[in-house]
Amino acid sequence: MAKELGITGTQLKTWRLEIEAFGSMEAKHRQKADAAELERLRKENKRLAEENEILQIGEQANAIGPRAPANAFSRLGG
Repeated sequence: MAKELGITGTQLKTWRLEIEAFGSMEAKHRQKADAAELERLRKENKRLAEENEILQIGEQANAIGPRAPANAFSRLGG
């Protein structure tokens, strides 16, 4: 094949190794990007779970019904 291209076998091998190395770098870059995205999604999921928990607590409090406001003066006899 090298003869057909008019190059040496060594040059063909060098090009092949460069292409493989580049593919490996792309794979590593994608892997790092995927890991960053996964970390972002985990943080967002945690935040949403916390917000959901707060909303559920509020919903439970509303189901109990409104409470009378505390009167700060009731202890003073007035």
